[in-house]
Amino acid sequence: MRERNVAQRAFDEFGRDAGFEKKSGSWYRLGKEVTVVLNLQKSQYGPRYYLNVGFWFCELGDTRYPKDNMCHIVVRLEGLLPAADEQIQKLLDLGREMIDEQRMLELRTLLNKELLPLIERGSSIAGLRQMLADGMLEHAGIRGPAQLLLASTR
Repeated sequence: MRERNVAQRAFDEFGRDAGFEKKSGSWYRLGKEVTVVLNLQKSQYGPRYYLNVGFWFCELGDTRYPKDNMCHIVVRLEGLLPAADEQIQKLLDLGREMIDEQRMLELRTLLNKELLPLIERGSSIAGLRQMLADGMLEHAGIRGPAQLLLASTR
């Protein structure tokens, strides 16, 4: 087995510490209303990574471990955190010079301070409705059934 690089280690430590469950390379937070899926995707063009975030609506399908690209809402980390786009690009591009310990610390800090509160908020349909109303899902792909569910007032 190959040794995991700093981006993979930071991602795995975050998922484990945040109480997610790992399955087939992705991390899952299983909820009553929403399952949150995190997936670290390697670029085919170089040592760069993308962190994909998916929200699966449990009432729209009974899949326990949906793939991130099949989720009802999908967005990349920089789409959820546009103000941190430059920092995210720097931290997830292993071709950019940075000491591993510094990259690990900055990436874990960003995930804990910025992403984790959004995951907590997006763990319910009401929270996702509010995120949508606040413009936080502007860069997300939202499938038709999820659009209808988010638009309903029940």
